[in-house]
Amino acid sequence: MKKPVVKRDARSRRAAAKKEARRWIAGIIILAFALFYFFPILYMILSGFKTEADAAVPAILFHPTLVTWQKVLADVSMINYLKNTIFHVLLGTGICLVIGIPATYALVFAKFKKEGRGESLYNWFVTTILLPPVAVLIPLYITFKELNLNHTRGGLLFLYVGFHLPLCIWLLYSFFKDVPEEVAEAARIDGCTNRQLIMRIIIPLTKTGIMTAGLLVAVFIWNEFFLGYNLTTNATATLPVYMARFGQQQGQFIAQLSASASISCIPPMIFGWISQKSLIKGLTAGAVKG
Repeated sequence: MKKPVVKRDARSRRAAAKKEARRWIAGIIILAFALFYFFPILYMILSGFKTEADAAVPAILFHPTLVTWQKVLADVSMINYLKNTIFHVLLGTGICLVIGIPATYALVFAKFKKEGRGESLYNWFVTTILLPPVAVLIPLYITFKELNLNHTRGGLLFLYVGFHLPLCIWLLYSFFKDVPEEVAEAARIDGCTNRQLIMRIIIPLTKTGIMTAGLLVAVFIWNEFFLGYNLTTNATATLPVYMARFGQQQGQFIAQLSASASISCIPPMIFGWISQKSLIKGLTAGAVKG
């Protein structure tokens, strides 16, 4: 009577062993793909710790040095590009959120005379995301030249806010729609003004979506190249523009280029890694409805 039990136990152990083996194989394959895609970034970071002579010869084993980083960080022009980028990221993201949160609140909760007007306005905002910057480059270039805006940080900041505000509203809209309208109505009955409703109810309930929108807008502004390359001078350009002009201005210094590229890539990578849980939760919010 005990033999069937022994056979079942043996089959269960073999099935568990096969499942564990498949899990390990899948993990090794995923790790191999991750290393394959991450290797260029790793090699770029390592090259920043080489001398120019070592960087000219592809090699993993070398004597690390901080001389290249000292040269890069001592470059006043690169620091200026970095300051411009940080300026645009902080102010651009902040302004997009300051404008986008009440704008999205109005689109979702405001009472329009015509039914569906809020949806129409929202759709208009979303369609502006599809506008390619190259389509408006010539009028923007003429305007910047006539008003001398290419010599100021504010001109590019104005464009970054204009181009990324629709993205911010688009990301916030689904989170605000998930807030029950009854909650807003109850708050109004209790005497809450719109400002109090936004600050005390909407923002706490949608903080994940706000973090997600802020993160993506910041990354988009940090990586933006086209507008910065065409509508700025060396004094007002951003870090991606510096990377594009590096070879023209300084020559083919591979180690210095790798260190500069690391400065450009590492901050958004670290910020994204720290915020990945909030980002994934924000982007998948509302994907599954009960």
